[in-house]
Amino acid sequence: MNWTFGQMVVIALIGLAGGTLGGLLGLGGSVFIIPTLTLFLGTNQHLYQASALVANVFVAGAATMRHRGRGTIQMDIVPMMAASSSIAALVGVWASNKLDPKPLAAMFGIFLCYAASAECIRLVRSDAEHAPALVDRPRILLGGCIGLVGGFASGLLGIGGGAIMVPLLRRFGKLTIRQAVASAAAAMIAACSIGAIAKNAAVSGLQDAQGNALSLQMALFLAALLSPTAMLGGSFGAALVYRMPIFAIRLVLSALLAFAGVRMILTGGSELRNMLMSVVN
Repeated sequence: MNWTFGQMVVIALIGLAGGTLGGLLGLGGSVFIIPTLTLFLGTNQHLYQASALVANVFVAGAATMRHRGRGTIQMDIVPMMAASSSIAALVGVWASNKLDPKPLAAMFGIFLCYAASAECIRLVRSDAEHAPALVDRPRILLGGCIGLVGGFASGLLGIGGGAIMVPLLRRFGKLTIRQAVASAAAAMIAACSIGAIAKNAAVSGLQDAQGNALSLQMALFLAALLSPTAMLGGSFGAALVYRMPIFAIRLVLSALLAFAGVRMILTGGSELRNMLMSVVN
């Protein structure tokens, strides 16, 4: 890649900012990293996905180390969520390489906008955070289902999966914001690792928006610029989870979910509309 030193510094700073947001909100960081790279360097979706998935592994790992011992990682949900998300991530990577992911991205975007609005309503109502009641049996089915959706989104869109997992854990798992963030981060390590390996293994057979062939070397070079600072940001962001007021965390979560949702809808809205019209007709 013919990037200047200044451009490489900016890429590292993008990794730092994305990692901090990912660590704070349990989202992995790609929700910020991919659109910012697109704005700064131009469209190169497959390359950014391959590199961002590698960075997500470091963000999730660093964040999980911060969450350990805090009692926020829900071990009755996380193992099955991690296992199912890993399998689904492979399917998502295959779909992103073979199919047009834009219609599905728009669907995920609609969900994220719903999740953002639901979180905002809770904030306006000043709903208090309560730990979930203890259950007699592990929530295996819940973790498995959430992992499938989050893992598929991770592989398909190159995101960490937490953008999907955190709202689902909040809605159906009835977890507090800190528990949802910590549990999503822990589950994402496996899914992002599998997704990163699969996406980077296939990247040499893909092309950028101009039709130029991509290479594994290009993806790993970009990942090497993003990952060190993203890991630092992930650790710092996860530490902020226990220092920032709950209201502030929920407000930032709502804003980022809305941003990601609107972007996904704008990216794939027309393709989704065309697909639905063809089904109706």
